[in-house]
Amino acid sequence: YVDPYGGISDLEKRQLRHVSDQFSEDPLRVLRGAQFVARFELDPVPETIDLCRTIDIQGIPKERIFGEIGKLLLKGRSPSLGLEFLRAVQWTEYWTELHALIGCRQEPQWHPEGDVWTHTLHCLDHFAAHRKSEEREDLAVGLAVLLHDVGKPETTTVKNGRIVSPGHDVAGADLAERFLKRLTSDRKLIENTVN
Repeated sequence: YVDPYGGISDLEKRQLRHVSDQFSEDPLRVLRGAQFVARFELDPVPETIDLCRTIDIQGIPKERIFGEIGKLLLKGRSPSLGLEFLRAVQWTEYWTELHALIGCRQEPQWHPEGDVWTHTLHCLDHFAAHRKSEEREDLAVGLAVLLHDVGKPETTTVKNGRIVSPGHDVAGADLAERFLKRLTSDRKLIENTVN
């Protein structure tokens, strides 16, 4: 093997590492990194995370963004890892509906795993373990799982000492539709996901 960048060692350690600063010339590589982390359960090295934080999502056509998110959901063994990568590189901030899940509290009795973000990641990994291998259906279900609680940040309150989110499903449907319309023009997919 000719391995000038130590890729074999990185693969053995299950690490994701960029090989030059030219990585930043194509911002789509950040999303590819996320889906590779999810698909192959890789651990991104700190230098790659730092570099990705300097890259802006602007200029990537929505279809390309949606394609990489689709791969993360349809091929990722652990979609949670890809989303945690996006969080680490501060790209969740581009999607306010998802970013708002981080730190949104839930009633510990029903959600001992923690905030809505953590709950969503658990749900996505469960989805990935039970995909049906029907791409269109799996994509709609994966997106629905990703967005199923996006209404909680704006509806969560404390009532009688308990954390509740009344009407989060209704609020979430509108937010999910708005999120999806920024990524795809596929009306049928949006309808199937939101309903």
